[in-house]
Amino acid sequence: MSGQDETPSQAKTNRGMFVLAGCVGLAGCLALVAWPLAASVGPRSHWLVQALTSRLFLSCAALLVVCAVGVVAIVGMLWHVGRPYRTPGRGEQGVAILEFAMALPILLMLSLLMAQASLVMVGNVIVHYSAFCAVRTAIVMIPQDYGSSEPRNFIFDDDGDDTTTKKYKVKLSAVTAMAPVSCGSEDVMPAGDGGDAYVDGVTRFLSLQDLEQPKWADERLSRKLSYAKAHTEVTIGEPIARPGDEDDGCFQANENVRVTVNHTFYLSVPTAAKIFRYLPGGVDLTFGEGEYGTKMTASYAMPNEGVQDYVDVETFPQDAR
Repeated sequence: MSGQDETPSQAKTNRGMFVLAGCVGLAGCLALVAWPLAASVGPRSHWLVQALTSRLFLSCAALLVVCAVGVVAIVGMLWHVGRPYRTPGRGEQGVAILEFAMALPILLMLSLLMAQASLVMVGNVIVHYSAFCAVRTAIVMIPQDYGSSEPRNFIFDDDGDDTTTKKYKVKLSAVTAMAPVSCGSEDVMPAGDGGDAYVDGVTRFLSLQDLEQPKWADERLSRKLSYAKAHTEVTIGEPIARPGDEDDGCFQANENVRVTVNHTFYLSVPTAAKIFRYLPGGVDLTFGEGEYGTKMTASYAMPNEGVQDYVDVETFPQDAR
C-alpha cells in the first residue's frame, strides 16, 4: 500500500485532524483579536480588563495557542506518515511504538510549556487583583489620622515597607491577595506570627463553611504568605503638586491614588520554568536550587475618599409639605 492509497475512513480521519488544527489556530487568532475589542467596549479602568489585555497575558495566550496547534499538527503528521504501515501483517505494533517514541519528547515539552503559560496567565490576573485590593485599602487608610507621624491624607512611601502603619496595611492587602498563587516549597521559611494569623483565618473560614482543612495546609499556607511578602513590592504614587500649596504631599479628597504592585511569580513547571527564565522578566530565585521566577507588574488607581469635617445641613422650602 503506497502513501497515496487510503481507505475512505482513513481519508476522513486525516482530514479531520488537519481541520481540528485549523480550528484551534483560528480560535486562538479570534481570541487575541477579541480581547482588545472587549477592552474598548468595557471600562478600561477595571482591573480584570487591564489584566486580560496586558502584554504578558496576551503573550502567554499566543504561546498557548501555538503550542496547542503544534500538538495537533504533530499528531496529525505522525498519523499521516505512519498510515501505510498500519495494515495487518506489516508490523503495526512496532510502528506504533516508534511513532510514540518520536512524538513523546516534543509533545511533552509542548505540554509543559502550555501548563506554565496557563499558570503565568493566572498569576498575571492575580497580580492585577492585588493592585486593586491594595489601592482600595490605600484610599481608606490615607484619610486616617495617626498623629504627627502619619497625619490625615498623608502617606509616607519610603524604602521600608513596614515603617508606617498605613503603608504596612496597604502592602498586607496586596500580599494576602498574592498568597494563594505563591510558592509553598519547603525551602521557603514560614511567615511566623503573621503566618499563624493567616492560617487561623483560613481555618475559621473553612469551619464556617463546614469544611475540614487539609492536614498539610498549616505550614504550606504560612510559607505561601512568607513568599508573597518577600517577593511583593508596593509603591504608592505621589499626590499632585500644586503651586503655593502649603500642604505639600497631601492627598486631596477625590484625588486619584495610584498603587503599583511588583511581584516575582514562582515558575513551578519543571523544564518549562528554565525556558521562561530566559524570557523578559525571568529571574533566578534565592532559595532552593534551580528555582526561577518572572517579574509581574500591575498598577491601579482610585479616588481618595478624604475626610469630611462637617455635616451637610439639608434645607427645604417652607411650603414643601
